[in-house]
Amino acid sequence: MTTLNHLNLATSNVPELTRFFQTGFGFNLMAQRGNGNFNLLAGEDGFILALLNDKSVTPQTYPSTFHVGFLVVSTDKVREHHRLITEAGFDAPAPGPLQQGGRNAYGFYCHAPGGVMVEVSAQAD
Repeated sequence: MTTLNHLNLATSNVPELTRFFQTGFGFNLMAQRGNGNFNLLAGEDGFILALLNDKSVTPQTYPSTFHVGFLVVSTDKVREHHRLITEAGFDAPAPGPLQQGGRNAYGFYCHAPGGVMVEVSAQAD
């Protein structure tokens, strides 16, 4: 079996993107190097997210369709993640119906700090 182990994301704001993934999705900070310019985060399932400082990154520098997607088990979980993100002071539009490759979903997309687009969705009830 082949397992996706980690993802490196370039960002212009490592500290705020770290806080976004910690508060919104329960990632834990495993290591920090270079005065906060390189952070390693671990998800509940052991997935590693490496955040690397790149001051040139903006929402326009990533390809328009690039995003990090979280699939959750229910529409209630979508709303919970939305609540966690917005209560932490991050901007996220209200969840709603999404059309994803022929299946109906419920969720939202938001720009996380430092130029990264994030999707949170569940199969529609």
